[in-house]
Amino acid sequence: MTALRDCNLYYDPNTANYLIEYKGNFKERMNNLSYACGDIITDTIGVISVQEKDLDRLLREVPEIVFFDFDIMYVLQDISPSSVDNINNLKINPYLDLTGRNVLVGIVDTGIDYLNEEFIREDDTSRIVSIWDQTIRENKDESVFIGQVYSNEQINNAIIAKRNNGNPYEIVPSRDEVGHGTKIAGIIGARGTTAQFQGVAHECNFVIVKLLESAHFRMEIEENRIPYNPVYSAAEIVSGLEYLRRVAAERRQPMVIYLGVGATEGSHDGTNLVSRYITSLGSIRGLCFVAGVGNEGDSQGHASGYIRTVGETKVIDLRISKEMKYFHIYIWIRRPNVASINVISPTGESSAIIEPKINKVQPVRFIFLNTSMKVRFYAPEHFTGHQVISMDFTDIKPGIWSINLIGEYIIDGRYDIWLQPKSTLPENTIFLESDPFSTLTIPSEAVNVVTVAYYGNNNALIAASGKGFNTNGLINPDISTIGVNILTTNVGGGVTTISGSSAATAVVAGACALLLQWGIVDGNDKTMYTKKIRSYLMYGANRNQSIRYPSREIGYGDFDLLGTFNVLSRTFTRENIKHSLNELESRNEIRNDESHEYYINNLFIRIPKRR
Repeated sequence: MTALRDCNLYYDPNTANYLIEYKGNFKERMNNLSYACGDIITDTIGVISVQEKDLDRLLREVPEIVFFDFDIMYVLQDISPSSVDNINNLKINPYLDLTGRNVLVGIVDTGIDYLNEEFIREDDTSRIVSIWDQTIRENKDESVFIGQVYSNEQINNAIIAKRNNGNPYEIVPSRDEVGHGTKIAGIIGARGTTAQFQGVAHECNFVIVKLLESAHFRMEIEENRIPYNPVYSAAEIVSGLEYLRRVAAERRQPMVIYLGVGATEGSHDGTNLVSRYITSLGSIRGLCFVAGVGNEGDSQGHASGYIRTVGETKVIDLRISKEMKYFHIYIWIRRPNVASINVISPTGESSAIIEPKINKVQPVRFIFLNTSMKVRFYAPEHFTGHQVISMDFTDIKPGIWSINLIGEYIIDGRYDIWLQPKSTLPENTIFLESDPFSTLTIPSEAVNVVTVAYYGNNNALIAASGKGFNTNGLINPDISTIGVNILTTNVGGGVTTISGSSAATAVVAGACALLLQWGIVDGNDKTMYTKKIRSYLMYGANRNQSIRYPSREIGYGDFDLLGTFNVLSRTFTRENIKHSLNELESRNEIRNDESHEYYINNLFIRIPKRR
């Protein structure tokens, strides 16, 4: 990843940052343009920043751009964690000694309060390996395309400056103004400086990415008069994840990657560009990717159904609760089905039937309401193969808008529509007939991801928790855990609580750090990675006999780390104990009339007397 020095469009509210797939000399070609920025993230994935009106021009002038992903909104997904799900039973076991030692935890979120005592060791050195703050305007680091990376040494110097009554932010100016990332880091790995709580993996080390908020989306939300809520773009998220991957590879240490944001708009089948990239991370030995299902289960923001025959019309009614400046929506028609569209305004004015044509853009004016709409067809969409109908409204008015889908080529006729996250819309902007399922946020529907749902006290289901399954039948979520009023640390110290998908996911991410320590650091299973950990968590989950599994609400059951280690102990007993007993017997070190206690790595074994 190389930096583009002279471009500030990434911070410009009038441009959008798109995640793209590229080939050839994409970077060199972009450097010659005055109206757009571009940089590389991986060997095939890059980022561009351009005004929407210039996007088609850019695609013509830079043929190295193979594909651009839809610019969709990612939002934050907001008891002591050691007291839930039998984690404490494992941590106090002297034969396991699991603390997260020598495991990295990568967090892509709002940053971290690096001066918080929970993340500083007793010798005043930081547990944070590095912070990539994407929001820092002065880019002096060639390894990243925006922002600045601060090393452990710089963070330590900032801590020393604070201890000596100096200004630490002159050395490391990164702050967590929102506080979400600090709370998440506390659940995962707070040191436990107070007697009130301790993080799950309290000796882990952190690698932090502070995400750049999308200036473009922020302007849109402000003009829609929606209360402030941080919103992010896919390009910065993927670049942050790639940074974490590189740090883990360079340090040759296992890493749990926690992603604290999610999006609602997309195919929800794990095939979009972001999900494909994350799936590739999940196949790397030593990495474990953990994501939450989000809080959209009761948002009434998903509509689905089937067009049974050619010519049949399906009507989807959408309530817009107050006037907005900007509003967009994507309709996904599952391949190989094809549909045309007719939109009817609250006054009964019709757009007329708009037939699907590849890359067709159709402007529509609703005269009575003074509302503009632009419809664009993607048939097929690059990665998924589905038909996608994109609709962009300007000055959309309140009332019931009817979306009419007309079958043109029908096999099963499945369609899905997702609104943008509920926190970015006026209250009560909903589908009148909604579908609570397939409301997992992206990328929790990707393959090779530990996907976490959540419940409340006394195992009560929470309606807001995102629900499965994926639209292609892939089973998600995997497991569930408590996500209400979890104790953690706050910016500046002290104890606070956090609830929601983020909190539950942080509990499981900390537990995954313990599993990586047991497996890779302690040498019990050097092949640990996301898919294997995901399976172990499923095997060890606590299941209620009255529920049919896998469940759309809670996956394969309630997260139970003790249950997971019970499964691991049986596995290693079969494979290792038999070999060890044979070896002991061959050396005449075991007798039938004696009990024996010994270790296999860090697993304590006691064999009673034989009678």
